[in-house]
Amino acid sequence: MTRKPPRKPELYKADAKRMLVMGVCNPAGEKQGYNGLYFTDSELRHLVGNGALRNVPVKAEHRGEQLGSVVSSFVDAAGRLNCVMRISDDTVEGAIAGGLVKDGVARELSLGYSVDVAHSQNKLVAQAKTVLEISLVRKGARDACYVTAFEEEGKQTHWCGEKNKDSEDPWDDFYMHCCSALE
Repeated sequence: MTRKPPRKPELYKADAKRMLVMGVCNPAGEKQGYNGLYFTDSELRHLVGNGALRNVPVKAEHRGEQLGSVVSSFVDAAGRLNCVMRISDDTVEGAIAGGLVKDGVARELSLGYSVDVAHSQNKLVAQAKTVLEISLVRKGARDACYVTAFEEEGKQTHWCGEKNKDSEDPWDDFYMHCCSALE
């Protein structure tokens, strides 16, 4: 009896379920003139305006395989960078990550990025910042980055806990951003 080799998983199987996850991935940006490792308000708006976050990989705890990708981003009325990510359960890792979001274990988001730093006039100067990935995490480095909602394919949107109560409906900001971009 000969055994068949295991099938390689496809990136997106036709019958795979997809989950949309929305959340704040960076708090309000720093003010103009700031020289540091965090993003300024204008840098956040530039990321959104030029679509730089679209297709950025989504990971779990900044490691492992890609679980999905960013499909949209917007800056909300409070100046926070929000993103909508698509996660697919066609891999074990993606299915587990989706379960961790649903169960409230992966409640926070963390933006993984690099910063070019130059030495100028006897001080360090932060230059280009490049987003590498966005991670679903148990506890992020910054307090104000968290999952606000998720929606499994074919099901209603689930709003996440206490952290979402302090803001207005984040989908309103998303729709406003998308609709104004289409006009």
